[in-house]
Amino acid sequence: SSSSSSSFAAMMMDGVGVIHGDGRRRRWYSNSGDTGGGGGARTAETMAFQAETKRLLDIVTNSLYADKEVFLRELVSNASDALEKARHAALQSGGDPGALEIKITTDDEDGARLVVEDSGVGMTREELVGNLGTIARSGSKAFLDGMQGESGGADAAANIIGKFGVGFYASFMVSDRVEVISCAGERGDGKAWKWSSSGDGTFTIEEATASDDAPTRGTKIIMHVKADEKHLVSKWGVETVLKKYSSFVGFPVLLNGNKTNDIGALWRMDEKDLTDENSMAFYRFISGGSMDTPPFRLLFKADAPLTIRSLMYFPEHNPERAAGFGGTAHSGVSLYSRRVLISEKTDHMLPPFLRFMRGVVDCEDIPLNISRETLQDSMLVRKLGHILTKRILKFLKDTAKKEPKKYNDWFANLGFFLKEGVCSEYEHKVDLSELLRYESSATAQGELTSFRDYHDRLVDGQDKIYYIVAPNRQQAEASPYLEAARSRGYEVLYLYAHIDEFVMQHLVGVAGKTLISVEAANLEAGDGADSKEDNAKKEDSTTVALDEATASELCKWFSDDALGGKLKEVKVSNRLVSSPALISGHEPEAMRRYRMVQTMASDAAASKKLAEMSSDFSMMTLELNPKHEMIRRVNAARKSSDDDVRRLATLVAEQIFDNARVAAGSLDDPRAMLGRLNEILSATLPADDA
Repeated sequence: SSSSSSSFAAMMMDGVGVIHGDGRRRRWYSNSGDTGGGGGARTAETMAFQAETKRLLDIVTNSLYADKEVFLRELVSNASDALEKARHAALQSGGDPGALEIKITTDDEDGARLVVEDSGVGMTREELVGNLGTIARSGSKAFLDGMQGESGGADAAANIIGKFGVGFYASFMVSDRVEVISCAGERGDGKAWKWSSSGDGTFTIEEATASDDAPTRGTKIIMHVKADEKHLVSKWGVETVLKKYSSFVGFPVLLNGNKTNDIGALWRMDEKDLTDENSMAFYRFISGGSMDTPPFRLLFKADAPLTIRSLMYFPEHNPERAAGFGGTAHSGVSLYSRRVLISEKTDHMLPPFLRFMRGVVDCEDIPLNISRETLQDSMLVRKLGHILTKRILKFLKDTAKKEPKKYNDWFANLGFFLKEGVCSEYEHKVDLSELLRYESSATAQGELTSFRDYHDRLVDGQDKIYYIVAPNRQQAEASPYLEAARSRGYEVLYLYAHIDEFVMQHLVGVAGKTLISVEAANLEAGDGADSKEDNAKKEDSTTVALDEATASELCKWFSDDALGGKLKEVKVSNRLVSSPALISGHEPEAMRRYRMVQTMASDAAASKKLAEMSSDFSMMTLELNPKHEMIRRVNAARKSSDDDVRRLATLVAEQIFDNARVAAGSLDDPRAMLGRLNEILSATLPADDA
């Protein structure tokens, strides 16, 4: 007929086939090259991607992913999904799923091809067209939807990785052309089909031939690699990517016949099934080969409000030591979704003070953008982080009660991070305060105590918790500021780290008691339980305190004559037992050291200003102990008719002030007093009569 002639003519004019109204072009090939034998013709259809434009394909292949290496992660994830579907189908039917594995073959001769093959459910012709011909259509998403309400479907659904349907197209980032050969086995028509595309907006679908070496069930992806991307598909390159992203896929991954994922996803196990040997091997892997032995591990699972599976470790040593002076370690907790790595260093999931943690968090509720590289919903990420943080702190609290010695040893090495959290994370301040440990005047050297234990030991009438900041225990116990608290039987916490003073300022109080430094407490010395040293000094002393008028006159002499009016005040102290003097109103030691650091980092003008601040004593008060022998002798010497003795009295008064500054940690450079000390020594030693 006329219409038939027109159609035939159109086919001939096209040169290769008929252009159909739906955009498909059908080509006819001779089967002369078909090693499958038989007569007839082999039909191939060329189709346009049916839902999106070439522009969208360009975005997927060229812009969606930050690193091209993730193409392999996406293909392995898709293969894992296909295997999970095959396993689920076999469980439903009672059949044998056969060997469920992923095979990857590299071409190390010229790197022109990379093959990724699985023995999963495979795809029929219609599924190839529907799943690969429509960008953002996900077979996994459809499978998940179909599992709703089905018996046994929950377990299978939980193991499905893909949700977005664009991962396959990542293969075009490294390939000029991609071929997909797939057979659905008994589920389909028994035929294998071949899908191929150059990523140019069209694809071809045809029946596979014997030369395609199609799987009896499953899918084989053949990538014809771009010349400038061959380094990514070398054996070493592929193995590196597999170790990084796909080490915990639930099925064997074979690279050129060798299994690459030997370590299991231990975070999905129960604690009773987790051996120390396997746990240590896992820790070595996820920590990059750390050789310490974590004293604690936390295997945490939750199904509400988020589905979380996690295994986290508390390192034995500070991981920032390896970062060098001033270095900061990145978060060591990786985020996975259904065993596939999403983010290796998830710095914004846990608060910074927990950056010492090492481990894995697997959460299938976290929504990701379709490249799986950027967390899409920060609110949910914060929620996940909040849940994990509370659980970590609860674990540490429980551990500190059950294994106090082991916890204290760990705290001695990593407690700094928890102290940092007190200063930076108001939300967790109370929980963190229960984890802090310090030496105190009531404990032996090296033995730590908690705020709660301190509170239980409060004496009658004590309404505050006292602490002192010092470089070490010896200096803390020699401090004049300790004398009043010790004379009253009050326990005092010993704080050796500079951050501790900031910690106390942020806490303000614990267990309903105010935290206060003994330097600022202005406690009066009592008649209670003095130390043995103080009692011995009091027993050996036969001196009587200066009377009020004499003491007042001496304070005026100290202030106006000996120290030249540079102090706010000199007064008699009621805080001292065995020391001659102390200063009050001075800058805390931690702030002074902070200022010193600022001085080193500032320009000349700023450094000069900061230096002037360090020599400004206008806010300081010198408190004298009128019972101390040295103070009595200074008072006598200042009244002497001998000029040399009066000169010595002035030198000793200046030295008493500097000694008090040393005790308070407020003397920046002690070398300034060496000349005075030499003069005092010369004046007190017998003269050479030779």
